[in-house]
Amino acid sequence: MANPRSVADLPLDTNYQIPNTSLHAAFGELNITPRKDRLDIVVTILMEPSKEGSQTGVALDGSFSMQDPFGQGWRYSESYDRAVILRMVREGKAHELRRDGQENLEYTQAGWDELIRLGYLKGTTNEVEPIARDVVPYLAEKLDADGGTTVIYWACGGTGAGIEEVGDLTADAARKANYQGPHKWGSQTHLLPAFRYFVERFADANWGFYVFVTDGRLDDLDAVKQYTADLSRRIGAGKAKPVKAVLIGVGKEVDESQMEQLDDLPDEMDLPVDIWDHKIAASMRDLRDIFAEVVDENAMVAPTGRVLSDDGSVAANYADGVPSLLRFSLPRGASGFTLDIAGNQVSQRLF
Repeated sequence: MANPRSVADLPLDTNYQIPNTSLHAAFGELNITPRKDRLDIVVTILMEPSKEGSQTGVALDGSFSMQDPFGQGWRYSESYDRAVILRMVREGKAHELRRDGQENLEYTQAGWDELIRLGYLKGTTNEVEPIARDVVPYLAEKLDADGGTTVIYWACGGTGAGIEEVGDLTADAARKANYQGPHKWGSQTHLLPAFRYFVERFADANWGFYVFVTDGRLDDLDAVKQYTADLSRRIGAGKAKPVKAVLIGVGKEVDESQMEQLDDLPDEMDLPVDIWDHKIAASMRDLRDIFAEVVDENAMVAPTGRVLSDDGSVAANYADGVPSLLRFSLPRGASGFTLDIAGNQVSQRLF
């Protein structure tokens, strides 16, 4: 939804997550749930995790719809118009034909080459490679117990359920690697095989942290939800090791709706452990944003502190320590709050 201008723009009892671009640098994630008489707030303090025995992985979507974000697609320039089409047809370099009840245009090789030469057709930019060259080394250096992050392509092959292993890359190797897409692009986008690959391969790791780069168009969402729900309950019961998974949306036509559904799964299915988070690459402030939901609710970031509503009232008082995950309520008419720690204040607008 568009950024709300006031609480009146938000439906009751529905969670709304503040965009990263509107967050103070001190915060990782901020969620608002409007009630009839108040605003319930959940906010995390942004910190890089330090977890002994961690394993990390990065999975890059290899489905056909990702060819543009990988720089393997083509786009018409703004100067490409009907006059260009008519000239190409007149010169025999393009043919208009009817296929499946629709008018289509088919270029000869000479016509295609001319479109490229004249700048009417331009190759897309590889948006995935810079992300991979940042995220993979970051995880290898900062988090992975072995100093190497496992990289795979997923949604590969005819059915989109295949996986192509790139390998366990050190930070130096990851910074030099080329990320051009899989050998065989997938016709559909199946996330579950990739998620299961990491969970099962690193089942004995103390903690697993896995990043999935995608345009968000999933064909097995229900299966991923069910697997996630089962895994969440097993983690909650102490029968499986903790796991955190983050979807990063890329491309000019990111479908965020399915990513949001996975992000909101704990509320939808009443799950004990929140496994999925999602980010949009274009809205990320820096790489630390992928850790927005990685918080230890028992960890204290300061000995004392308090939260003030914008009307000056005290919304929360932390006399025994300020936790890394804050839950408090503000008056329904509030438009912001301030976290006060030993006189150092961090103010955050809600609208």
